[in-house]
Amino acid sequence: MIVQESRIKTRSGHQAVSRHVLSGSKNETIRILSGSDYLLKDWMKEAKREGIRYGLRHIAFNPSEPMSDEQLAHFANQICLELGPDPDRMTLVIHQKDGSTHGHLLLPEWQEDHVLSSKFTWQRLEKIARLEELRLDHALVPGRHDKAIAKALRGAGNSEAADKIASMVSANGFSPPVSVYTSQAQRMTERQSFDLPAARQEIMAFWQNSGNNLKTFRRFLKTKKWHMRPGDRTDRRREAHVIETDDGMLIGSFTRLTKVRMKDFRILLEEEASRPSPVDLRPVVKRLERLETRHRQRADRRHVVKDLIWDPLASLSALDRQRLREHGRKEVNAIQKRLPSIGSSRHPGQFSEGFQIYLKDWKQEMQAARTVLNARHPLERRYGPESPLDIQTDCIVRMMKEGWSRLKHAHQAVARARQDLNELEARKSLFSRKSRISEAEEQYRQALSQLAEILRYLVQFILYHLGLSSQSPDPIQIPVPTEREATWQDYLQDRRELLQTLLNERTRRVWIKDRCREAEHKRAQVIAQWHADRVLDCDQAQQTIARLEQLARLSWSLPEDIRFAVRDLKRQGQFQAALRELDRFYDRNTLVSSPSDHCADVNRSDCAHHVVTQGNKKAEAVDCSEAVSKLSCQDVPSH
Repeated sequence: MIVQESRIKTRSGHQAVSRHVLSGSKNETIRILSGSDYLLKDWMKEAKREGIRYGLRHIAFNPSEPMSDEQLAHFANQICLELGPDPDRMTLVIHQKDGSTHGHLLLPEWQEDHVLSSKFTWQRLEKIARLEELRLDHALVPGRHDKAIAKALRGAGNSEAADKIASMVSANGFSPPVSVYTSQAQRMTERQSFDLPAARQEIMAFWQNSGNNLKTFRRFLKTKKWHMRPGDRTDRRREAHVIETDDGMLIGSFTRLTKVRMKDFRILLEEEASRPSPVDLRPVVKRLERLETRHRQRADRRHVVKDLIWDPLASLSALDRQRLREHGRKEVNAIQKRLPSIGSSRHPGQFSEGFQIYLKDWKQEMQAARTVLNARHPLERRYGPESPLDIQTDCIVRMMKEGWSRLKHAHQAVARARQDLNELEARKSLFSRKSRISEAEEQYRQALSQLAEILRYLVQFILYHLGLSSQSPDPIQIPVPTEREATWQDYLQDRRELLQTLLNERTRRVWIKDRCREAEHKRAQVIAQWHADRVLDCDQAQQTIARLEQLARLSWSLPEDIRFAVRDLKRQGQFQAALRELDRFYDRNTLVSSPSDHCADVNRSDCAHHVVTQGNKKAEAVDCSEAVSKLSCQDVPSH
């Protein structure tokens, strides 16, 4: 059995591997045993969210002898046991091609709290393949790591399997197979309609016909619009070369495709570098001629413009005047470029010490005002667990199945306790055993308390996972503690109707919807009142921001003495004195309207009505949670 592994990068997406595995056109039949395209897409999203380089692990296994789907599925489970992923989170697909079957196993790299192990995976996969062949009594397929596998099995105590694999190694000799290209490279070239095996044969023919001459070999490659260049490796194989098409598609390594040893290839490269190559100076000469022509034309235009400066302005034509004005603008721009540039607040070290102190105080005041304006009520945030949508959905569905089952059993227990109590009450005049009736009543109350506790947990769980509540559900407490504040008659009179409402699916949906709507209205009123109470603070912060902006950008309409005085105070680092100087000027000039009036009005309306229109999706069902808590804590006497 041949096993190959490849890791799909997160930036590549899942589409390519999904098309190949789930809908390959070259397969006769495709059988999906587990998983789907949606799971592959979701696993890739999880990897992107966690910032992982690889999102999927693709393992293909091709048996040398026929295997059933159950045997292939068993082999996939053995891979999961070896590498450590969750067996429930995998995509297993069986392909049938030319009468034989092979399997494709896709696993997510992110396993909820850790990354899938990738340590010595090739050796571990070959070990599983050899053990599976021994289990099914198939012929052993020699691999690259059989010697290491035999040593590991002997160390693990499996001497029988180790001896069989070691005997295969000694019989075949130690000549580990080497693949010319990976399966991933072959799939990529097939998707681009490129025949990789045929290209390898042509490259082998080119090398044999070149007489071990790299220059001749490069010329043969150009006939197919291919070329050879140094690879991207910077380690010990930095001298390796690759062959690729003119479009940039990689074909493979030169040494792998031609079966030339790296040592011999280095000698060929040294011989090629030692040969003097003729230098073609024609492109250099043409480039120098074009450069000289441009310089000459530019000098002629400059001389013509300079001659226009000394001519009388009345004798110049409209075109000459336009050229003269353009020349003047260019000269001005050239002079401005040589002038020192204006400093940036991002690099305060270029300013004086006093101005740096002013900038620090100005930023602190601005940040404090911005903090007041950007403040939000705690109820405006979203509640619920931060987990993917499919995991939340699966959690809610699983909880509902278990919860409704427990709810049904609790309801049946209530009915049985009620029936026993009725029977005892009917026979009370005959037997006069009040102790039995008390025990039956206590059992009935306890059954109702358990039913209410399960209802409380179900409602709180759904509200929390839908983002409608900020508090995670408390665990179910069974048996329910005894409640001494309420009596059994109070429960029968006040809470029987609520219990029947929650047991009915239609009325329960309406009840939850009403409580959520009431909680949303209450939440919106609380947030609106909070913003309304902060209107004065927002107005003051807006006025502070307007004053700081006026101080940072002094208007040219200010008198020159005021502008210079404020500028000197800023350079001295006296932030408050500069602000007071500017305020005294605007206080004297009452006709000058403050630019913060309109902004304050707009901000006031924004602060008062910021979240009235918020959607029900982010509502916190406070009343709903309180009602369920009351049902479980106060309404049932036996709680």
